[in-house]
Amino acid sequence: MEHIRKTNEVEMNEKMTKRVEDIDNLTYTYLKGLLELGETEAEEKFPWNIGILREVSEEIVTILCRHGYEVCDPYISMPESGRQYRCTLSECRCESCGCQDELMEKERILSKIEEAVALGGLKVMDGDHESIIVRESRSDMDFEIHVKRLPE
Repeated sequence: MEHIRKTNEVEMNEKMTKRVEDIDNLTYTYLKGLLELGETEAEEKFPWNIGILREVSEEIVTILCRHGYEVCDPYISMPESGRQYRCTLSECRCESCGCQDELMEKERILSKIEEAVALGGLKVMDGDHESIIVRESRSDMDFEIHVKRLPE
């Protein structure tokens, strides 16, 4: 009885989406300034290209973080062998989050476990918001791994 785990599509919330749109717009404005283009001229010579904007903004975020600045740059993590989750404080290095009311730390931990399980040669069979079911193929044995937040 083999089940293939169905991964729910994770989406950005309204605040995260607004922040990403603001970053894209500010990056575009910055690049138009560097290129010395007005609005009308930019439409023709430097049309909106999300690939360029994201490449530039990612480099800027990397540089600012390397120099010790905290930058809120929301994203959805989409690992190959783990589950999706919204960015968490443990990864973005911000002290607090103004974009999310509820962080997906448990999902991040489950995703990391799924990645490790896949690297170890086990197969992820199923799972939910608190557990993962894995199969050791040589022995054909299934195991359930639980993640539960401890009370503070």
